[in-house]
Amino acid sequence: MRTDEMEKIVSSLRAQYAAMRRDMKTAFRRIDEQTKLTDTVHQLALSIRDLANKQDSTQSDVIRISRDVEELKGRSGKRWDGIIFELIKYLVLAAAGYLLAHLS
Repeated sequence: MRTDEMEKIVSSLRAQYAAMRRDMKTAFRRIDEQTKLTDTVHQLALSIRDLANKQDSTQSDVIRISRDVEELKGRSGKRWDGIIFELIKYLVLAAAGYLLAHLS
């Protein structure tokens, strides 16, 4: 082989080497970007899991509070019903006592 042919081959190899280095840098940059994206998606998935857990906890708290409110509503109604029952009972007893006192 002649020197000028060897120089062409070496020049061609250098160009190919430079192109491969450029391609490798591009590939590594893309891999780094993909890794960052994967990490971001993983963090998002963890955040969604945490939100779902908090939502379940909040939902159970709301259900518990709703039951407590309904129980409290029922209590006041039962108290008033009890008071009215006692008042009516004493009125009936008083009327019966009055009638018995005046009949004898």
